[in-house]
Amino acid sequence: MIVHTFDGLQALTTPQPSSWGSSSNGTSLNLYGLNQEYAEIYRTQPNVRICVDFLARNIAQLTPQVFRRVSDTDRVRLVDHDLARWIGKPNPSTRRYRLFENLMGDMGVYFNANWVKVRYRRDDGRAAIGLVRIPADQLTAEGGLLKSHFAWTSNGRVKDFALSEIVYFDGYNPTNPLMGLSPLETLRNILAEEAAASSNRESYWRNASRQEGVIERAVGDPSGKWTKEQKNDWREQWQTRATGSAAGQVALLEPGWTFKASSFSAKDSEYTVGGKLRREVVAAAYHIPQPMVGILEHATFSNIKEQHKHLYQDCLGPWLEMLQQEIEGQLLVECEDQTDVYVEFNIDAKLAGTPEERAASLQMAVGRPWRTVNEARSLENLPRIDDDELDTVAPQQGGPSDATVHPERATPPTFQPPDDESDADEPDATAIAPVLHAARLRQQARLGKLPIAERAAAFFRDFDRWNRELAQDLTPIVGAEKAAHLAVTANGTTLTRLITLEETAA
Repeated sequence: MIVHTFDGLQALTTPQPSSWGSSSNGTSLNLYGLNQEYAEIYRTQPNVRICVDFLARNIAQLTPQVFRRVSDTDRVRLVDHDLARWIGKPNPSTRRYRLFENLMGDMGVYFNANWVKVRYRRDDGRAAIGLVRIPADQLTAEGGLLKSHFAWTSNGRVKDFALSEIVYFDGYNPTNPLMGLSPLETLRNILAEEAAASSNRESYWRNASRQEGVIERAVGDPSGKWTKEQKNDWREQWQTRATGSAAGQVALLEPGWTFKASSFSAKDSEYTVGGKLRREVVAAAYHIPQPMVGILEHATFSNIKEQHKHLYQDCLGPWLEMLQQEIEGQLLVECEDQTDVYVEFNIDAKLAGTPEERAASLQMAVGRPWRTVNEARSLENLPRIDDDELDTVAPQQGGPSDATVHPERATPPTFQPPDDESDADEPDATAIAPVLHAARLRQQARLGKLPIAERAAAFFRDFDRWNRELAQDLTPIVGAEKAAHLAVTANGTTLTRLITLEETAA
């Protein structure tokens, strides 16, 4: 697949490491009289980068999945859907993770991100779409509150794109200050303070951490009044020491001279406290829980665990909902199959907890073990064992009984004669014989259609039905209670014969 930029491949330029000055497309910030590009702020301000990278990495890790809603309680994942393929392989040089990481990086810095749709034909002739990121500071929405088109400025040239050719996430619009308004604008004062503090700290260490101060000479200094040349000579010697590599050296002053500090220490200026406060404010602006960005003063195991839930429910949740709606509204409409199709990020994979917690939760919900031996072996990358018993949960662990899985192995029920001697009289064999014969004929007609190896299992599945029918036929002759006992005994004998017949045939 070949991607054309404008009408052909244009010259490539290397971004300069520092870009100061005024910006015409809303991508710079005035910090104490200097306009600094948003990208430069991200590059030089640790607190901004920590928060932006945190959002970008965590959302990029979540996989957007495509589903079809079958009913309110059922859905089917569509792994071969066009939308799933487009997002999974956006273009030959970009993977899905990088696509969303760059998207959230642009959103965190500019609150504005864009993909251009590259249309092409697959090998089978079907239309497909590739997705390529356009830097947020190069694309501007035109047309006022209701966008009409996009203008892409690159290498001094401008290219217009129709709305249908761009997937935009709050595209920057110069006529609407709320569209694409970067969080960095709201953090203007905090970022300016951070820039000034960082510059001051750099200067402090560049000067070997020396304090600023003055040298006082006592009244009646024995050295007397200095000439202009003596003053200049002393000043030059002192400045050479103060600005040179003289860390750890001791200055020797004349009698009656004292050094008086005139600068604040890092502690007195609350540099460390101010740095933590600035990080807290930046984290709050991005709605990120403080322990997630290294603010651990009040962190404990329990509250960090709760903060992790808060992260994906209240912090990343709104971001994910926005991304889902924009993808459905701008990409799903390009697909042929749209009926009841929707996109959802796999956030459950992040909220699943530890393997032990997930296993305990699932077992509690199911009420029994939910993995077989062969399933467990596959998780450990071990080959399966070709044994039917290892594909079921053991009965003693809550699984199905052996008779359910292998009816032919079931122990046939036996008839227990009643203790009451008045009920122990043998029923009239002449009267019940025709009833038993008719029941066996019905059973033979049903089971005769099946192979010998399947007859015992089929008879066992309908065992209650055969008992109920035979008991109904015998009740007029021997009464309901005796009829039930006789039915169980007769059908148990039949089941035993079927199992013996199956073993003989095998």
